[in-house]
Amino acid sequence: MCSSSITSGVHSVTFQPTPGTTNEDRFVVAEWLIEGRTWKFLAVFDGHGGDYTAEYGAAKFPNRIEQELRKVLPECQNRSRTTLISRITKLLFWQIHYFDMEIGDAVLKLCPDPSLLDDEEAQALVDANKDIFQRAFSGTTLSVAVLDEEQDNLWVAGLGDSTIALTFEDEDGLGEGERLVTLHSTHTPKEYCGIVMLHPSAEKDTIMKDDRLLGTLLPTRGLGDHPLKFKPIFSTKLFFKLPTETRTQRYLDGAQHYNYTPPYVLNAADVRFIDLALLRHRKPTLVLFTDGVDIIVDGETEVDKDPEDLVRSDPAVVVGKLLGSRIDDSYPRSTLEHSVEINWAGENGNRATELLGNLMAGTSTETFAKFLGPVEYGKWDEKLYFDDTTILVYDLTQQP
Repeated sequence: MCSSSITSGVHSVTFQPTPGTTNEDRFVVAEWLIEGRTWKFLAVFDGHGGDYTAEYGAAKFPNRIEQELRKVLPECQNRSRTTLISRITKLLFWQIHYFDMEIGDAVLKLCPDPSLLDDEEAQALVDANKDIFQRAFSGTTLSVAVLDEEQDNLWVAGLGDSTIALTFEDEDGLGEGERLVTLHSTHTPKEYCGIVMLHPSAEKDTIMKDDRLLGTLLPTRGLGDHPLKFKPIFSTKLFFKLPTETRTQRYLDGAQHYNYTPPYVLNAADVRFIDLALLRHRKPTLVLFTDGVDIIVDGETEVDKDPEDLVRSDPAVVVGKLLGSRIDDSYPRSTLEHSVEINWAGENGNRATELLGNLMAGTSTETFAKFLGPVEYGKWDEKLYFDDTTILVYDLTQQP
């Protein structure tokens, strides 16, 4: 249900309290010694439609980045910092792209043309190569941070609607937060328009249904989700031969009936470099989190809540406020509808766990009881919805 840890100074927590619900989030914290310097790698994968793509990404993608860094860094040893920044920025963009392409190419290698298979042959092919088809059928967002702290270098890359943010403290200890990369979601106007413009105007009535891509997903970019990247025959002939209970009916309908000009889900990450030397005086903290945090901040954990009553605050800003050394209590009461306690976990406590606790319920024992009730009583309030939620927190004021 809840797992927390502190690894290489990175505080993490992942949480899903709903009985019978599998947490499809995955995260990775790694530390590598390359060319005499310590590099940190943080990644969050928010899986959907099963945990297969997220699990595969967490297992394989970090090693891929490590190996590429070990090639690039010696080549940049006597080059300018600008060259290093450019090389690693391109490295992250293309390795994310290639990683996703290879997930799809593995399917194409097995079956370039599904129309040539009868149902029995298709089922046999899927059964014999289930792992390959499952990680292409399910999907995941990806948020990555690569940190060369000794040289004040930070690269971040985002694919989908998970968040990468920096939080800061002012002279009074009050926190603030800043999102580092765009959310790739149908709720982001620029992203929404960009996706629509990629497809013929004849699809204007089907490309966005109920604010979702083909009526299926909110994230517009990600790994996997190849039913929305391939022609629909791959779904009807192959992907739908897998167990489909991890996919909603609207996803199955969208992939089959509205998929005219794929791809609809893209694999082009936003990559950004941040010079930490310019920010050290602001006491920066690096935070990565899945959209479970957004759902808490927006008040969408209550299924029957009137949409007009939902609070639409930027989760990166809210998280920044909660990670400050102090807070004006009127802020969480107005945005989260409860008070919070800063530093309740203590000086050596897990800051990600503390952040999650303050986001969920703060000092409200009644609200905590709603979410923790299943643990004690085996009951779940059907009026509540809780998405998988994962948070990574790393204090950049620590000495590298």
